[in-house]
Amino acid sequence: PAACLETVRRRRTQLEREVEADTVSERAMAIRREIDGLEVLTGSLETIKPTDFSKYQALLRAIRDGEPFRWRPRDPQDRLVIFSERIPTLRWLQEHLTTDLRLRPNQIALLHGGLSDTDQQEIVEAFGNASTPLRLLLASDVASEGINLHHQCHKLIHFDIPWSIMVFAQRNGRVDRYGQSRHPQIVYLLAESSNETIRGDARVLEVLIEKDEQAHRNIGDPSVFMNQHDAQAEEEVTRRAIAAGETAEDFDSRLTPEMSEGDELMALFLGQTPGSTGKPTDGQSGAASRPPGPPGASVGRRTDSAPASLFDNDLAYVDAALEHLRDAHPELDPRVDRESRTLTLDATPDLRARFRQAPSEITPKNWRFVLTADRQAMETQIAESRRHESHWPAVHYLWRLNPVVQWLNDRMLASFGRHEAPILAGVPGLESDEAVFVVSGQVANRKGQPLVSEWIAIPSRGSSVLDVEPFTEFARRTGLGDTRFANVGAEVDVQELQVLLREVVGLARMWVGDEARKQATRMEIERDREIEALAALQARRTEQIEAKRQGANQLQLAGIANWRADSALQEVNDAFEDYVKWVEDTMTIAGAPQVSVVAVFTGRSDPA
Repeated sequence: PAACLETVRRRRTQLEREVEADTVSERAMAIRREIDGLEVLTGSLETIKPTDFSKYQALLRAIRDGEPFRWRPRDPQDRLVIFSERIPTLRWLQEHLTTDLRLRPNQIALLHGGLSDTDQQEIVEAFGNASTPLRLLLASDVASEGINLHHQCHKLIHFDIPWSIMVFAQRNGRVDRYGQSRHPQIVYLLAESSNETIRGDARVLEVLIEKDEQAHRNIGDPSVFMNQHDAQAEEEVTRRAIAAGETAEDFDSRLTPEMSEGDELMALFLGQTPGSTGKPTDGQSGAASRPPGPPGASVGRRTDSAPASLFDNDLAYVDAALEHLRDAHPELDPRVDRESRTLTLDATPDLRARFRQAPSEITPKNWRFVLTADRQAMETQIAESRRHESHWPAVHYLWRLNPVVQWLNDRMLASFGRHEAPILAGVPGLESDEAVFVVSGQVANRKGQPLVSEWIAIPSRGSSVLDVEPFTEFARRTGLGDTRFANVGAEVDVQELQVLLREVVGLARMWVGDEARKQATRMEIERDREIEALAALQARRTEQIEAKRQGANQLQLAGIANWRADSALQEVNDAFEDYVKWVEDTMTIAGAPQVSVVAVFTGRSDPA
């Protein structure tokens, strides 16, 4: 009513200006009749009380009475965002919800385009900060894009139904996004009218809700329904349908998804069926509630296990590596706290260089890095940073993909020159005449990415090279990784080991090549299955385009229809050709095995 009242008053002001310049014509008389009608409507709107406004009462039931969810404003992690189309509606809601929900003024806020960028950012940060009193955010569509509202909030209500499916997705995406730890609960408030015309208009909006649900359940872009790729253009499609009195059924039939090739391919790879539909679950009191997010899809790909390690965890590896480097690089002064599982390290010049291309906010003050291997501590740090959305966590997670750990890996690799490998003598569990070569072997795909990556152990006795031994078995029988070996100063005949090197490398290449062939057989079946599914998808898409061409030809639009169909077919063929090549290059082994001797272990322990 508040938004309608503002619109009526604006219309009256505009008409009164027009009638001042024209007082005698028939048009002037018609304008006066409209002004009289608007005056009556103004009086009716001004008398509407909150208790008379059925949608507002449905809103109260939705958030206060547990229909469909109960909102708990005392819980700092149970915040609520309500979207409306018009600022007067937001102000009306703020006035009455503050009273009816018994909220303090600092517990409710408005977010709309009339605020400055600074004010908008402060409100968003306060809403995501668990320590602030703000609990309820009333937002216009200025908040539907580019901001995060999910840190402390998983409940959203559409007080007004937008006329664009893209706006649905943009609004819902504020709380239904990566990083959300709870199932989003999303409610649509639908007006029910006894007037048949208005009831039909509302049914058109219900179709939009159904399409939003369908877009949510599938992997596609919501713009595929109207094929406009612009929110205002979608609103115009809806406006024309309502103005023309189009039935909901006819409107629904026109919104047939034309999923793009990329969307269909993504659905194919994730094991889903493109084009499946779903409808919202009808709630009570005119509310339709979105169910929790879709279950995870089963993906048809290999999940490799974590690589074997000689260390209990990443922190133990980092500690040992830094201890090794510290002798040659005294400028390193790391501090490892094993109790809190934390590493503190001042960045060296070459480590700083790693972050030149990284966002400035991830570099710590004074270039002092603090890394933790404690997941719970890291989650606490992330939660703390979310309270101040512009801040990056003060502590980084210590794992193998952290740039600091990758820098350390490279420093360790640089400890040995090209074509060099360390020799460790006097290793327990080995015979005095036994030497074991530890070899790393890789085979890449056509893109140069490793598809096979193995560490193996190749033992020798005297001048004879024995069969390949799994590296994990070698580590078990020697205690490697569990035992700290002393440097016994044993003498090693490097020349004797050098003689064995050619045979060791040949055996390693043969073994890795056999593993690659086994993997190639498995991947060939998987690759053919993917390409076959792609071909079937391409055929369906081609059939759809040809059907549209035939339909247009029947309407005597052959020229433009043929041009569009030919263009669409070319796009389809190009896209599928690129995807097939990507599948083939990614899942096809190419080139000979590449092997590298990592280290040699001997059993001889005679002092030099």
